[in-house]
Amino acid sequence: MVYLQRHLRLTNLSYIQKSNFAVWAKIHAFCLLLVVMAGCIGSTTTTVQLSPASRAELDAILNTLQARYDLTGSLKITRMMVTIEEAERSEELRELLWYKKSENGGELLHIQALGGMNEPRGIAIANQDKNQFLLRLVNEQKAYLGPLSDGVLREIFGVNLRVSDVLSAIFANPFLDGRTADFISVESSGAKSIIKRPGVQTGYVETITLFIREDEPRVTEWQIHDENGTLQQHATFADYREVSGILRPHKVEIERPLEQTRVAVKIAKVELNVEMSDSKFDPEPFLGEDVEIIPLSELRE
Repeated sequence: MVYLQRHLRLTNLSYIQKSNFAVWAKIHAFCLLLVVMAGCIGSTTTTVQLSPASRAELDAILNTLQARYDLTGSLKITRMMVTIEEAERSEELRELLWYKKSENGGELLHIQALGGMNEPRGIAIANQDKNQFLLRLVNEQKAYLGPLSDGVLREIFGVNLRVSDVLSAIFANPFLDGRTADFISVESSGAKSIIKRPGVQTGYVETITLFIREDEPRVTEWQIHDENGTLQQHATFADYREVSGILRPHKVEIERPLEQTRVAVKIAKVELNVEMSDSKFDPEPFLGEDVEIIPLSELRE
Protein backbone atom coordinates (compact mmCIF):
# COMPACT_ATOMS: atom_id res chain seq x y z
CA MET A 1 0.00 0.00 0.00
CA VAL A 2 2.80 2.41 0.70
CA TYR A 3 3.65 2.22 -2.98
CA LEU A 4 0.46 4.12 -3.74
CA GLN A 5 1.41 7.07 -1.58
CA ARG A 6 4.71 7.28 -3.40
CA HIS A 7 3.19 7.01 -6.87
CA LEU A 8 -0.07 8.88 -6.48
CA ARG A 9 0.70 12.11 -4.58
CA LEU A 10 -0.33 15.29 -6.37
CA THR A 11 2.03 18.17 -5.75
CA ASN A 12 -0.48 21.05 -5.69
CA LEU A 13 -2.89 19.75 -3.05
CA SER A 14 -3.09 20.61 0.63
CA TYR A 15 -2.17 18.01 3.24
CA ILE A 16 -5.82 17.04 3.74
CA GLN A 17 -6.39 16.68 0.02
CA LYS A 18 -3.28 14.54 -0.26
CA SER A 19 -4.50 12.37 2.59
CA ASN A 20 -7.97 11.90 1.10
CA PHE A 21 -6.62 11.02 -2.31
CA ALA A 22 -4.03 8.63 -0.94
CA VAL A 23 -6.67 6.85 1.12
CA TRP A 24 -9.08 6.68 -1.81
CA ALA A 25 -6.39 5.35 -4.12
CA LYS A 26 -5.37 2.74 -1.59
CA ILE A 27 -8.79 1.29 -1.06
CA HIS A 28 -9.55 1.15 -4.74
CA ALA A 29 -6.29 -0.57 -5.38
CA PHE A 30 -7.43 -3.14 -2.84
CA CYS A 31 -10.97 -3.53 -4.12
CA LEU A 32 -10.06 -3.53 -7.80
CA LEU A 33 -6.73 -5.23 -7.79
CA LEU A 34 -6.11 -6.97 -4.45
CA VAL A 35 -2.47 -6.58 -3.59
CA VAL A 36 -1.75 -10.29 -3.70
CA MET A 37 1.79 -10.79 -4.91
CA ALA A 38 1.61 -12.36 -8.35
CA GLY A 39 3.91 -12.94 -11.26
CA CYS A 40 5.39 -15.56 -13.50
CA ILE A 41 4.90 -19.05 -12.17
CA GLY A 42 8.27 -20.59 -11.48
CA SER A 43 8.18 -22.01 -7.99
CA THR A 44 10.81 -24.55 -6.99
CA THR A 45 8.79 -25.71 -3.96
CA THR A 46 8.36 -29.49 -3.78
CA THR A 47 4.79 -30.69 -4.37
CA VAL A 48 3.13 -33.99 -3.49
CA GLN A 49 0.92 -36.46 -5.32
CA LEU A 50 -2.42 -36.66 -3.51
CA SER A 51 -4.10 -39.99 -2.94
CA PRO A 52 -7.25 -40.62 -5.00
CA ALA A 53 -9.39 -40.19 -1.87
CA SER A 54 -7.72 -36.90 -0.89
CA ARG A 55 -7.92 -35.63 -4.47
CA ALA A 56 -11.63 -36.45 -4.67
CA GLU A 57 -12.29 -34.70 -1.35
CA LEU A 58 -10.36 -31.63 -2.48
CA ASP A 59 -12.07 -31.56 -5.88
CA ALA A 60 -15.48 -31.52 -4.17
CA ILE A 61 -14.42 -28.39 -2.26
CA LEU A 62 -12.98 -26.71 -5.34
CA ASN A 63 -16.08 -27.50 -7.40
CA THR A 64 -18.35 -25.90 -4.78
CA LEU A 65 -16.22 -22.75 -4.67
CA GLN A 66 -16.18 -22.59 -8.46
CA ALA A 67 -19.96 -23.02 -8.61
CA ARG A 68 -20.47 -19.92 -6.44
CA TYR A 69 -18.53 -17.93 -9.01
CA ASP A 70 -20.28 -19.53 -11.98
CA LEU A 71 -23.72 -18.86 -10.49
CA THR A 72 -22.98 -15.17 -9.88
CA GLY A 73 -23.67 -13.20 -13.03
CA SER A 74 -23.75 -9.86 -11.24
CA LEU A 75 -23.17 -8.40 -7.81
CA LYS A 76 -24.28 -5.11 -6.29
CA ILE A 77 -23.11 -3.74 -2.94
CA THR A 78 -24.89 -0.60 -1.78
CA ARG A 79 -23.74 -0.54 1.85
CA MET A 80 -20.05 -1.14 2.47
CA MET A 81 -17.65 0.38 4.99
CA VAL A 82 -13.91 0.18 4.42
CA THR A 83 -11.35 0.91 7.12
CA ILE A 84 -7.70 1.49 6.27
CA GLU A 85 -5.05 1.36 8.96
CA GLU A 86 -1.49 2.31 8.16
CA ALA A 87 1.04 2.55 11.00
CA GLU A 88 -0.70 4.91 13.48
CA ARG A 89 -3.29 6.30 11.05
CA SER A 90 -6.82 5.07 10.44
CA GLU A 91 -9.35 6.18 7.83
CA GLU A 92 -12.88 5.01 7.05
CA LEU A 93 -14.71 5.24 3.73
CA ARG A 94 -18.16 4.37 2.45
CA GLU A 95 -18.21 2.52 -0.84
CA LEU A 96 -20.55 1.30 -3.55
CA LEU A 97 -19.62 -1.61 -5.82
CA TRP A 98 -21.06 -3.14 -8.97
CA TYR A 99 -19.71 -6.28 -10.65
CA LYS A 100 -20.94 -8.09 -13.73
CA LYS A 101 -19.97 -10.74 -16.24
CA SER A 102 -20.66 -8.96 -19.51
CA GLU A 103 -22.62 -10.28 -22.46
CA ASN A 104 -19.25 -10.89 -24.13
CA GLY A 105 -17.90 -12.82 -21.15
CA GLY A 106 -15.65 -10.08 -19.79
CA GLU A 107 -15.33 -9.05 -16.14
CA LEU A 108 -16.72 -5.58 -15.35
CA LEU A 109 -16.22 -3.65 -12.12
CA HIS A 110 -17.36 -0.20 -10.96
CA ILE A 111 -16.56 1.24 -7.53
CA GLN A 112 -17.45 4.61 -6.01
CA ALA A 113 -16.04 6.19 -2.85
CA LEU A 114 -18.53 8.52 -1.17
CA GLY A 115 -18.13 11.81 0.65
CA GLY A 116 -19.86 13.06 3.79
CA MET A 117 -23.11 13.82 1.93
CA ASN A 118 -23.02 10.51 0.03
CA GLU A 119 -21.75 12.29 -3.05
CA PRO A 120 -19.23 10.45 -5.28
CA ARG A 121 -15.69 11.52 -4.45
CA GLY A 122 -13.83 8.94 -6.48
CA ILE A 123 -14.77 6.50 -9.22
CA ALA A 124 -12.88 3.46 -10.47
CA ILE A 125 -13.97 1.36 -13.43
CA ALA A 126 -12.29 -1.76 -14.78
CA ASN A 127 -13.77 -2.87 -18.10
CA GLN A 128 -12.27 -6.05 -19.51
CA ASP A 129 -14.34 -5.88 -22.70
CA LYS A 130 -12.95 -2.46 -23.60
CA ASN A 131 -9.56 -3.12 -22.01
CA GLN A 132 -9.93 0.12 -20.03
CA PHE A 133 -9.15 1.23 -16.49
CA LEU A 134 -10.53 4.56 -15.23
CA LEU A 135 -9.54 6.41 -12.08
CA ARG A 136 -11.77 9.51 -11.74
CA LEU A 137 -11.20 12.21 -9.10
CA VAL A 138 -14.48 14.12 -8.91
CA ASN A 139 -13.34 17.09 -6.80
CA GLU A 140 -10.20 17.58 -8.86
CA GLN A 141 -12.00 17.28 -12.22
CA LYS A 142 -9.34 14.83 -13.31
CA ALA A 143 -9.54 11.36 -14.80
CA TYR A 144 -6.74 8.87 -15.27
CA LEU A 145 -7.46 6.54 -18.18
CA GLY A 146 -5.50 3.71 -19.73
CA PRO A 147 -5.48 0.09 -20.82
CA LEU A 148 -6.39 -2.57 -18.27
CA SER A 149 -3.16 -4.53 -18.58
CA ASP A 150 -1.10 -6.34 -15.97
CA GLY A 151 2.06 -4.62 -17.21
CA VAL A 152 0.75 -1.08 -16.73
CA LEU A 153 -0.75 -1.86 -13.33
CA ARG A 154 2.47 -3.46 -12.18
CA GLU A 155 4.43 -0.32 -13.05
CA ILE A 156 1.91 1.99 -11.35
CA PHE A 157 1.29 0.13 -8.10
CA GLY A 158 4.69 -1.46 -7.61
CA VAL A 159 3.43 -5.04 -7.28
CA ASN A 160 2.49 -7.69 -9.82
CA LEU A 161 -1.28 -7.74 -10.36
CA ARG A 162 -3.62 -10.06 -12.22
CA VAL A 163 -7.31 -9.99 -13.05
CA SER A 164 -7.71 -13.33 -11.27
CA ASP A 165 -6.61 -11.69 -8.00
CA VAL A 166 -9.54 -9.31 -8.26
CA LEU A 167 -11.96 -12.19 -8.64
CA SER A 168 -10.34 -14.10 -5.79
CA ALA A 169 -11.01 -11.16 -3.46
CA ILE A 170 -14.62 -10.65 -4.55
CA PHE A 171 -15.52 -14.34 -4.35
CA ALA A 172 -13.27 -15.40 -1.43
CA ASN A 173 -11.83 -18.07 -3.70
CA PRO A 174 -8.03 -18.28 -4.04
CA PHE A 175 -8.42 -20.96 -6.72
CA LEU A 176 -10.10 -18.90 -9.43
CA ASP A 177 -6.78 -18.49 -11.22
CA GLY A 178 -6.86 -22.20 -12.07
CA ARG A 179 -3.93 -23.27 -9.88
CA THR A 180 -5.55 -26.47 -8.65
CA ALA A 181 -3.08 -29.16 -9.72
CA ASP A 182 0.03 -28.77 -7.56
CA PHE A 183 -0.04 -28.81 -3.76
CA ILE A 184 2.61 -28.96 -1.06
CA SER A 185 0.25 -30.55 1.46
CA VAL A 186 -3.45 -31.06 2.18
CA GLU A 187 -4.40 -31.74 5.80
CA SER A 188 -7.89 -32.31 7.18
CA SER A 189 -9.06 -32.59 10.77
CA GLY A 190 -12.78 -32.69 11.34
CA ALA A 191 -14.37 -29.70 9.64
CA LYS A 192 -11.04 -27.93 9.11
CA SER A 193 -8.77 -28.26 6.09
CA ILE A 194 -5.40 -26.60 5.55
CA ILE A 195 -4.09 -26.49 1.99
CA LYS A 196 -0.57 -25.42 1.07
CA ARG A 197 0.48 -24.75 -2.48
CA PRO A 198 3.38 -23.01 -4.28
CA GLY A 199 2.91 -19.28 -4.71
CA VAL A 200 3.10 -17.69 -8.12
CA GLN A 201 6.43 -16.13 -7.21
CA THR A 202 9.43 -18.40 -6.94
CA GLY A 203 9.81 -19.81 -3.44
CA TYR A 204 6.56 -18.35 -2.12
CA VAL A 205 4.07 -20.55 -0.25
CA GLU A 206 0.33 -19.98 0.10
CA THR A 207 -1.61 -21.45 3.02
CA ILE A 208 -5.38 -21.61 2.64
CA THR A 209 -7.63 -22.57 5.55
CA LEU A 210 -11.20 -23.80 5.03
CA PHE A 211 -14.02 -24.97 7.28
CA ILE A 212 -16.83 -27.24 6.12
CA ARG A 213 -20.17 -26.50 7.73
CA GLU A 214 -23.42 -28.06 6.55
CA ASP A 215 -21.51 -29.41 3.54
CA GLU A 216 -20.53 -25.86 2.54
CA PRO A 217 -16.83 -24.92 2.40
CA ARG A 218 -15.85 -21.53 3.77
CA VAL A 219 -12.44 -20.07 3.01
CA THR A 220 -11.45 -18.35 6.27
CA GLU A 221 -7.75 -17.55 5.83
CA TRP A 222 -5.27 -17.07 3.00
CA GLN A 223 -1.65 -16.47 3.95
CA ILE A 224 1.29 -15.80 1.66
CA HIS A 225 4.87 -16.31 2.87
CA ASP A 226 7.96 -15.46 0.86
CA GLU A 227 10.99 -17.69 0.21
CA ASN A 228 12.39 -16.77 3.64
CA GLY A 229 9.20 -17.71 5.47
CA THR A 230 8.25 -14.07 6.10
CA LEU A 231 4.52 -13.36 6.08
CA GLN A 232 3.81 -11.02 3.18
CA GLN A 233 0.02 -10.97 3.31
CA HIS A 234 -2.75 -12.36 5.50
CA ALA A 235 -6.36 -12.30 4.30
CA THR A 236 -9.35 -13.40 6.36
CA PHE A 237 -12.95 -13.98 5.27
CA ALA A 238 -15.73 -14.11 7.87
CA ASP A 239 -19.44 -13.59 8.59
CA TYR A 240 -20.62 -15.93 5.84
CA ARG A 241 -24.28 -15.59 4.90
CA GLU A 242 -26.45 -16.87 2.11
CA VAL A 243 -27.42 -14.30 -0.52
CA SER A 244 -29.87 -15.58 -3.13
CA GLY A 245 -28.85 -19.10 -2.18
CA ILE A 246 -25.11 -18.43 -2.57
CA LEU A 247 -22.83 -18.36 0.47
CA ARG A 248 -20.70 -15.20 0.71
CA PRO A 249 -18.48 -13.55 3.34
CA HIS A 250 -19.59 -10.14 4.62
CA LYS A 251 -16.30 -9.31 6.35
CA VAL A 252 -12.93 -9.29 4.62
CA GLU A 253 -9.61 -8.18 6.08
CA ILE A 254 -6.25 -7.99 4.36
CA GLU A 255 -3.09 -7.27 6.30
CA ARG A 256 0.39 -6.65 4.93
CA PRO A 257 2.66 -6.71 8.00
CA LEU A 258 5.83 -5.40 6.37
CA GLU A 259 3.97 -2.28 5.24
CA GLN A 260 2.04 -1.97 8.53
CA THR A 261 -1.15 -1.80 6.51
CA ARG A 262 -4.54 -3.36 7.21
CA VAL A 263 -7.71 -3.04 5.15
CA ALA A 264 -11.05 -4.16 6.62
CA VAL A 265 -14.26 -4.37 4.60
CA LYS A 266 -17.71 -4.77 6.17
CA ILE A 267 -20.61 -5.40 3.82
CA ALA A 268 -24.11 -4.60 5.07
CA LYS A 269 -26.15 -5.00 1.90
CA VAL A 270 -25.34 -7.09 -1.16
CA GLU A 271 -27.53 -8.33 -4.00
CA LEU A 272 -26.68 -11.05 -6.52
CA ASN A 273 -27.82 -11.58 -10.10
CA VAL A 274 -29.66 -8.29 -10.37
CA GLU A 275 -30.26 -6.68 -13.74
CA MET A 276 -27.64 -4.12 -14.72
CA SER A 277 -26.61 -2.76 -18.08
CA ASP A 278 -23.09 -3.00 -19.46
CA SER A 279 -23.27 0.79 -19.79
CA LYS A 280 -22.85 0.98 -15.99
CA PHE A 281 -19.21 0.10 -16.62
CA ASP A 282 -18.59 2.51 -19.48
CA PRO A 283 -15.93 5.14 -18.62
CA GLU A 284 -17.23 7.63 -21.22
CA PRO A 285 -19.95 9.31 -19.06
CA PHE A 286 -17.25 10.32 -16.58
CA LEU A 287 -15.06 11.98 -19.23
CA GLY A 288 -16.91 15.25 -19.86
CA GLU A 289 -15.46 18.35 -21.51
CA ASP A 290 -14.60 19.89 -18.14
CA VAL A 291 -12.60 16.84 -17.05
CA GLU A 292 -8.85 16.76 -17.58
CA ILE A 293 -7.99 13.35 -19.00
CA ILE A 294 -4.53 12.18 -18.02
CA PRO A 295 -2.92 9.00 -19.38
CA LEU A 296 -2.81 6.33 -16.73
CA SER A 297 0.90 5.99 -17.35
CA GLU A 298 1.48 9.41 -15.75
CA LEU A 299 0.61 7.97 -12.33
CA ARG A 300 4.07 6.39 -12.46
CA GLU A 301 5.79 9.75 -12.48
